[in-house]
Amino acid sequence: MDVFQQPRFLANHMTLNNSIMIGLACGVLSYITLYIGKGLQKYAIEGFKTKKSIKNKHSGIWIFGTILTVLFTLIHWIALNFAPINLIAPLEGTGLVTLLFFSYYALKESMTGKEITGVVFIIIGTVLAALYNTNAGEVDTSRFSMTMFLIISVPLVLMEIILIIISRFSGYKFAGLVIGFSGGTMMALQTLTKRLSFMDDYALIFIPLALLFATATLVFTQLAFAKAKATQVVPCFTSASIIIASLSGKMVLNERLVTIQILGIVTIVIGVILLTAFQKEQANSRLNGNLFRLKRF
Repeated sequence: MDVFQQPRFLANHMTLNNSIMIGLACGVLSYITLYIGKGLQKYAIEGFKTKKSIKNKHSGIWIFGTILTVLFTLIHWIALNFAPINLIAPLEGTGLVTLLFFSYYALKESMTGKEITGVVFIIIGTVLAALYNTNAGEVDTSRFSMTMFLIISVPLVLMEIILIIISRFSGYKFAGLVIGFSGGTMMALQTLTKRLSFMDDYALIFIPLALLFATATLVFTQLAFAKAKATQVVPCFTSASIIIASLSGKMVLNERLVTIQILGIVTIVIGVILLTAFQKEQANSRLNGNLFRLKRF
């Protein structure tokens, strides 16, 4: 490389690194916001079941949780302007880790060995997925395939609708699996369309789609929490979101996904399952006193 070109090369490289670091920071913040919001929403929904009325302290907690999930949508969107999908999507595990520590320190809940192991897996997987990223921060429009987007999104949406209808008419059998997976799929498509919305030629298509999938994610999540245990919903939701989003980025935008990143994503999913799937449902009465203070927010 010519000596006069080196400073320009280094400057461009540093800008790329800074861009991705901004994306990482926003991504982590967005998922922390999302999962704290989900925790509050789940608590409020359990309160509605007990009190049989929305005119109580649970309504305020649910509203606050919903505000956090809306705030997630904005921060997450910003993150996807600075970093690729297969770097942002795996960060979702950090939200669960934050929720665990929030429950431990703020709500005085216990922390099991399986949960600690799950945290370790999620941290290791996140580091692997982040350190070995080889994609640029900006969206490469030349790599985009509308055909692949339609091949992935349309069948997935139709499949989720059919499965939810079947679950509905069978008394919401396997609701945690079916609706949790459906919510995770909507989350993955939300992630994909947010990233695609930064392509100028397609912004008018993908901005409305991203908002639509964001709304569908919220609706499916609330339905899943109302019809099934969180220990069933969360592993399905988070695993589907991470895996489908990462694969979609590879197939639709031709994002590079190296072997060690795949290993990192698998490690995160294992951590998510350890962190959530083996928990016993906490009694709502145990949480009432701990979460009552959140009303004042």
